[in-house]
Amino acid sequence: MRKAFLLVVCLLLLSALGFFLGLKVGSISTSYTTIMEALFSYDSTDPTHFSIINLRLPRLLLAFLTGASLAFSGYLMQALVNNALADPYLLGTASGASLGASLSFFLFADLTFMGLYLPPFFALAGSFAVTLVVVVLGSRRGQLIPSQMLLVGVALSSLLTALVSLLMFLSDSESQLKSVVFWSMGGFEKADWSTLGYPAVTLTLGLILFFFLQRHLSVLLLGAERAETLGVDVRLIRWVMLVSVSVVTGFAVAFSGPVGFVGLMVPHFTRALLGTTNRLNLIACALAGGLFLVVCDLISRWIYPPAGMPVGIVTSFFGVPFFVYLLRRKNYRFS
Repeated sequence: MRKAFLLVVCLLLLSALGFFLGLKVGSISTSYTTIMEALFSYDSTDPTHFSIINLRLPRLLLAFLTGASLAFSGYLMQALVNNALADPYLLGTASGASLGASLSFFLFADLTFMGLYLPPFFALAGSFAVTLVVVVLGSRRGQLIPSQMLLVGVALSSLLTALVSLLMFLSDSESQLKSVVFWSMGGFEKADWSTLGYPAVTLTLGLILFFFLQRHLSVLLLGAERAETLGVDVRLIRWVMLVSVSVVTGFAVAFSGPVGFVGLMVPHFTRALLGTTNRLNLIACALAGGLFLVVCDLISRWIYPPAGMPVGIVTSFFGVPFFVYLLRRKNYRFS
């Protein structure tokens, strides 16, 4: 427990350092003194202060919340299907969100009313709809079959990706095409204070819920049959996990676009340090996911200043070698 507590403290300190470095990167040259003044003596008439508080800080917070949400969901998904290769994207959540957002770009491009919120709303609706289809097709006689869910999720992801490609192929508008392509690669440049509350609230509620259900998650990692013999209501826990993954991932992806590999990699990192039964494992996993995306966003802005390249490109450079490493291990189960 002491080791886990120290890890959580270290992750918090590193996250604070990442935020401080991130606030310095932007189109306006900024000193660390100016950052401290903006944080503690904010002057709304100062353009540098405005940039730090209303542009850079929301962007970093959205990156942190998205990373924490995806890592949280990946941790739950791997426990749900008892497979180290699982992450929320295998459910088709990202593809569903991408199709929903793409439809909003193409069908409602001329609407200005709620124009800012339409893509996230459609992305959220798409992620929920696809998750529901995966649950229905991945169940047999009312029982969730994890292996069947994974296969259905992979198949649906391919189909939805093809539909997004078809929409892009049929589009005759360059602006619509750019919007879809940019959103589908993930990014935090459209973050603002008015939308940060949604992913923050859903993530916090999920963390509180599974902090008290941590023992059930640890037992479920041993396998469904063994968990049932130890008194865990596997069916109920799986439904709670599925709904939680859909809500937390949906709100994160809706405002940032799909960002791959976070939910796959980060849970491995925290389990390697803390094991599978530690009560603070899920908290550490969420913090590590948030820190990871803050660092990836910093890398993207250092490589391609000042706006930065889509963060999904940076995470792919980390995620693909890690995925290949897991495949080479030839042992995907925890038990």
